Amino acid sequence: MSAIEFLNVNYAYQADTPMATLAVKDFSLKLESGSFTAIVGHTGSGKSTLMAMLDGLLVPTHGSLRVGEVTIDSHADKKTLAKLRKGVGYVFQFPESQLFAETVLKDVMFGPLNMGVSLEQAKEQALTALRSLKLPEDINDRSPFELSGGQMRRVAIAGVLAMHPRVLILDEPTAGLDPQASEDLLNLVNQLHQKGTTILMITHQMEQAARYADHVLVMKQGQRTAFMTPHELFGKPDLLKEAGILPPASVDFANQLVVHGLKLTDEVPLTIEQLADQLADHLKQGGRANG
Repeated sequence: MSAIEFLNVNYAYQADTPMATLAVKDFSLKLESGSFTAIVGHTGSGKSTLMAMLDGLLVPTHGSLRVGEVTIDSHADKKTLAKLRKGVGYVFQFPESQLFAETVLKDVMFGPLNMGVSLEQAKEQALTALRSLKLPEDINDRSPFELSGGQMRRVAIAGVLAMHPRVLILDEPTAGLDPQASEDLLNLVNQLHQKGTTILMITHQMEQAARYADHVLVMKQGQRTAFMTPHELFGKPDLLKEAGILPPASVDFANQLVVHGLKLTDEVPLTIEQLADQLADHLKQGGRANG
């Protein structure tokens, strides 16, 4: 089980210097094991810094964080950080830039081998990860740099999934992908979530947060300004405006209907499909205004 807890975490770049910049400020939050959290906020709000600490790439300058049985603070040693990284996978933005091996299969096998599994087991985990991303087996012996951009992205993600992380962090995972590739990737992430993987996804796409996440964490200037379900968050237009967040198109459309005197239901339509269902029900009832 991999519950996550941040306890009064601060992180300062160039700490103890005149150039010190506090990127995360007195941050506390508990995430349940197996949850799916979307992390939103403007550039510079502290999202990536927070996730870098969760993956052990940075350590808090104050406070601590816990992932499962592993606790990290400013005194964490290399052994503790290595233990943390065994359970946490991080898919960086444009992860294909991190490909390096001479073949696709060797690239995906690198992570499991580095964790100490046998060659045979590493190959099995790599092949399973590649198949899960719907990559054809005839590319396994090819150079990853001969592939299309979308295939390179999936190979890079397979390299993270092959390590069987209990916690998976994704930073704008669909950036630069076409709509079908984006949908395929997010469906896979959702399947991992359904199987018990704890998911944290940085995104600027509110439709993604609304459709897939259990909770949405809103960050501003290094602090948590909101942590609530998508229904709660997108039902609070004043909060969204204050945070500078545009709601999903379905929510925006429903809000425009309210402005014109038509309230469909009390339930916020998080997706276009939900909005269509509400409109259909309204028409079946004779198109009467509610409220």
